[in-house]
Amino acid sequence: MWPVGSAERLIHGCWLLSIMRLHTFTNECGETLLETYNEINHRIGVNTVYIDLLTLGENYRNTSQILNIIRNNEQPTWVWFTNCDALLDTSLAGWLRSILTTCDVEHLRVAFLLDNKMQYRRIFQHYSAPLYKSTTYLVLKVN
Repeated sequence: MWPVGSAERLIHGCWLLSIMRLHTFTNECGETLLETYNEINHRIGVNTVYIDLLTLGENYRNTSQILNIIRNNEQPTWVWFTNCDALLDTSLAGWLRSILTTCDVEHLRVAFLLDNKMQYRRIFQHYSAPLYKSTTYLVLKVN
């Protein structure tokens, strides 16, 4: 088994316990730390993908990378969402919440890489926000 508090235990726990949506802060993680988490996912057969929310394009509801990942439900995938300020657009945030909660996404784990706690409060803690209280905090650390 994996040591308590280890990165391996955290990633395996997310998959085994069906923890689907996570958030963390970019100032708490660097490229090396993200690569550690990606390597753990790769060792267990999980693809890792970065999706820049600012580059989804106008037709994101019909054609987008996240939709392709959801439709390809044979491959487990861990998605890192970047540029989360785009989620202040309630139309985009509502659509994303909808596809992440109503589609078959057992093969998918998503982590929102946030810039700061203010951004977190505006996107995930405001009671009228589409993604209100929809994530679990992903503590990024290497033992």
